[in-house]
Amino acid sequence: MSFFSPHFLAASQMQDLENSSDKSTQGVSTAKPTIATPPDSLKLNKFYKKYMNVNGLPVISSWRVPDSCFYAAYITIKGMTDALPAQVMRSLTKHKAYIGIMARYEGTTDIPEHAYLAKDTAMNWDLRARGLGGTLEEPMSTCAEENILAYQIDKYHAEDILIHEFAHAIHSIGIVPVNPQFNDELKASLDAALAKGRWKNAYAATDIFEYFAEGVQDWFNVNAEVNNDNGDGKHNKVNTREELKRYDPQLYNLIAQYFAPIKEQISKHKKENKFNWKGK
Repeated sequence: MSFFSPHFLAASQMQDLENSSDKSTQGVSTAKPTIATPPDSLKLNKFYKKYMNVNGLPVISSWRVPDSCFYAAYITIKGMTDALPAQVMRSLTKHKAYIGIMARYEGTTDIPEHAYLAKDTAMNWDLRARGLGGTLEEPMSTCAEENILAYQIDKYHAEDILIHEFAHAIHSIGIVPVNPQFNDELKASLDAALAKGRWKNAYAATDIFEYFAEGVQDWFNVNAEVNNDNGDGKHNKVNTREELKRYDPQLYNLIAQYFAPIKEQISKHKKENKFNWKGK
């Protein structure tokens, strides 16, 4: 049973949830954020020239990232965090979670916090990743301009990598510190799903972390799909909130504790559902 079940909440924790936004009416913000020079208090590398604050979370980049990318990221991040339980938001800010945006022609190792990955002789991280999820040890999540703005050259067509990578941070930095049982709940859910033949040959089956992040992409209707119930190594037919609810209701219910069932898209990537999953 979840930590956030009323049976396990202290009075102060119940008040936190009562004071949080009504998830059923949560919408997408249309306001534009203020983009400024990063404040000195963040003690950032001089590489960073742009900054905005979204619900207490710094979002930063070099000068190369256009303002339009910040505006799009603002809608996404705000849509993901507006209805998070207050405890989870406090944990994110307490552990200094933040988000970095790579410009189109910047690589993962151009990001100062990830520059050490250039020394990895087993993996070329500039080819491998256009985003990394934040952890307690390294609380920065990254994503890329071409994906946020859904350029034609984006290699992750139909997927929102900001949502995926920031979901990792919400999981590891926001949820687990206040709900230590959550990973066990995810493991039980994944094991049950695999036993039913779910997520066969799909990235979600990798581990509980990818299981959650892929599920969050489905929740926000920004995952890729293929016309194959058995998967292609990364995806299957399931890529929307409605399909997730039918395909893996246990994962759906875990995610529903934290994210709002908003109807609007919070991503530049459109909701697509060409291959509707019709199984049971």
